[in-house]
Amino acid sequence: MAIFSNLSSTQKVQAALYRDVRSICTEACHFLGLEITKPAMEIISELVFKKCAVYGTDLEAFAKHAKRSTINAEDVKLLVRRNPSLKARLNSISTNSTSKEKRRKTLPSVMKQVETPKTKEKSDNDVEHNIMAIDQTIDLTFE
Repeated sequence: MAIFSNLSSTQKVQAALYRDVRSICTEACHFLGLEITKPAMEIISELVFKKCAVYGTDLEAFAKHAKRSTINAEDVKLLVRRNPSLKARLNSISTNSTSKEKRRKTLPSVMKQVETPKTKEKSDNDVEHNIMAIDQTIDLTFE
C-alpha cells in the first residue's frame, strides 16, 4: 500500500473521496439496516470522481464562454439547470446572499467635453485638448 504523501494529487483526491464515500455508505447502511460490499463502494467512489471531473470541465467552459477566468454562481446555476429542485435551492441561496450584501456603486451619468482655453501662441489648426468632466453621478444602491 502506498504512503499518502507519495501519491499524486489526483490519487490523493481519489483516496480522500473513497474515504468519504465509504463513511457515508457505512453510515447510511447502518441507519437503513443494510450491508454494502467494498467493490460497490469503490464503484460509487469512481462514479463520483468522474462526475466531479465532468462538472469541473463544464464549469470552466461556462466561465470561458463568458470571457471570465473565475467561475461564479451563474456558472453553477447553469450547470444544474436540468435539476429543478437543486436549481430552486441554489436560486434561493443566491437570492438570500445578495440581499444581505448591499452594494454601493457610483457611475458617471453625463460626461461633458470641456475645451481648454486657447492661448495666443496656438493657431486654429492645433489640436484642441479636451478634458472630460463628470457632470453628475448616479447612486446605485442594491437592496
